[in-house]
Amino acid sequence: MFIEQTKPKDYDCGYNLDLMMKALPRINSLAEREAYSKRIVGLIKQSHPNWVDSDGKSELAWDFFYKYAPYDPNDYGIKHPFIHGLEDDAR
Repeated sequence: MFIEQTKPKDYDCGYNLDLMMKALPRINSLAEREAYSKRIVGLIKQSHPNWVDSDGKSELAWDFFYKYAPYDPNDYGIKHPFIHGLEDDAR
């Protein structure tokens, strides 16, 4: 009946980040998955403002997402902007 909870992977982001990461694979549309992954990274950026540079970009936030997601984001079409030379527009 209740959702099993363990310690969150990141205390600053909390359980919401864990739940958001678990939910991403269930989104069918690639465009919606990309937008949702940017919301996840945006939450990480808000929780760790010291990881964000003056332009609002954060390689550390994307690295964190890739490290702690319970799947490989590449398998779901999510591209790390710093690896693939894309714009980091996660807010």
